[in-house]
Amino acid sequence: MTCGGSRAAAACYLGITPGALQSATVTIRAWQKMPGNADAHQDALHRITEIAAATEAPSSRRLTAPE
Repeated sequence: MTCGGSRAAAACYLGITPGALQSATVTIRAWQKMPGNADAHQDALHRITEIAAATEAPSSRRLTAPE
């Protein structure tokens, strides 16, 4: 979200395997169908994105963009 890419691109950037991303996505989508959960999930993602965008990681720990 901070870079404007897809979930798959974010997972690749973070080292999350496609299988783990698929499994998490299925679980989250089922949970989101319950009343109020979709909005809560979206709000949480936006808060995490704001924190990530505002926090500068030490250069020794910063991930580099994928090729």
